[in-house]
Amino acid sequence: MGLRAAVRSRLTVGTRGVISIASGTVGGQLLLLAAAPVLARMYGPTDFGVFTVISTLVATLGTVAAFRFEMAVPLPAQERGAHGLVALGLCAALLTGLVGTTLVALLGEAVVAAFDEPALRTWLWLVPWAAAAMGSLLVLNQMAVRGRRYAAIGRRNLLQSITMLLIQLGAGAGGVRSGGLALGLAGGQVAGALMLLPQARLGSAEARAARRPRELWRTALRYRRFPLVLAPSGLLNVLGLQLPVLLVAYWYGSMTAGWLGLTQRVLAAPAALLGVAVAQVYLGELARAARDSAERARLIFLGASRKLALIALPGAVLVVVAAPALFSALFSTEWANSGSYAQALAISTAAHFVSSPLSQTLVVFGRQGLQLIWDVSRVVLVSGAVAVSVFTGASALAAIWTFGAAAALAYAVLWFMSLRTVTVASRAARRRRREVAAPAGPVGRAAAETRA
Repeated sequence: MGLRAAVRSRLTVGTRGVISIASGTVGGQLLLLAAAPVLARMYGPTDFGVFTVISTLVATLGTVAAFRFEMAVPLPAQERGAHGLVALGLCAALLTGLVGTTLVALLGEAVVAAFDEPALRTWLWLVPWAAAAMGSLLVLNQMAVRGRRYAAIGRRNLLQSITMLLIQLGAGAGGVRSGGLALGLAGGQVAGALMLLPQARLGSAEARAARRPRELWRTALRYRRFPLVLAPSGLLNVLGLQLPVLLVAYWYGSMTAGWLGLTQRVLAAPAALLGVAVAQVYLGELARAARDSAERARLIFLGASRKLALIALPGAVLVVVAAPALFSALFSTEWANSGSYAQALAISTAAHFVSSPLSQTLVVFGRQGLQLIWDVSRVVLVSGAVAVSVFTGASALAAIWTFGAAAALAYAVLWFMSLRTVTVASRAARRRRREVAAPAGPVGRAAAETRA
């Protein structure tokens, strides 16, 4: 056996998946980080402010563009069911683009007036179709997760980052200031979806059978809780992250939103480097454990928590200590406020890095209602924190500190909720196994209880 084969034999499927995804992601994210100082000199804080509003709207709409059918893709025991969910998700994404375009036509001027940004008049039209591309990407990515095609996901991550960066650099060099960053975002989503499209095998016999109208209707009914419960929950979830950003842009102006936008771009890089890889593999392995051996679920949860925490905690300490100096040195003194914003968001970013991927536990074990309760609570908590800061006359920096503290508290609660869910599921599986193994009759049951 060769050295490479020997090493692979000692790695779990989950570990190999993390390595495969991360290896493709690291290159793209390092390119984005390396190019960030260049972009910060090509685009000013106001340009980043326009991009922050556009990207926030895309993230909000794109998260639910597929009606959350993508979250169910890893769950069916048969491939036909998964293909049906993919078809439903892609159709929902197309519908999102069409409805979103209509809404921009009707409400676009009101959005421009609310943020007092004339540049939005041109680039708002990009939002619904960038969101539709994002929804399609989420669906196709989950199909790749189901098939454990982790190497394809890694290649997609690299291609998506390169495409986005090339468009943003080209647009900036060509003088497309206000919308160049948004064009790159949309182009990256489209490139990522196209990269994964062949992996979905939409032309297979099972996929064609799953797309028959009657079969699609059955699949939609069986998984109706995902669009009916999880889609509103997902919208609330992303609003908890994005709505405070829109509130900052609305109350404190485009320049402040631009500083905050660059901060989020830099802080999001570590999550994209490895956190997403761990999250995707975690979902695949946990869904498999839930189907085959729920007793392993708690061990998988705790293992993923440790991996994420070992990355998040040192990163948060580094940001708190060094962010202002690093931002001024790398991006020029024009962006010094972004370093202060990074300090304010360091703890909440670390908490999000750990708890958000693991919250998929609630979906896998059917606790969508619990997820919805948390999502509502977080929106109220973090948006209320920003609103209170504004109405008490606090500065933008104070508002972002308050937002960061509220978000960190919410993520800590989410982690404990997920731990409780997976612990209950594991205990129930062990109890069922003991009951099955126990001999029949009063004497056998008594003996089994004594051994337990």
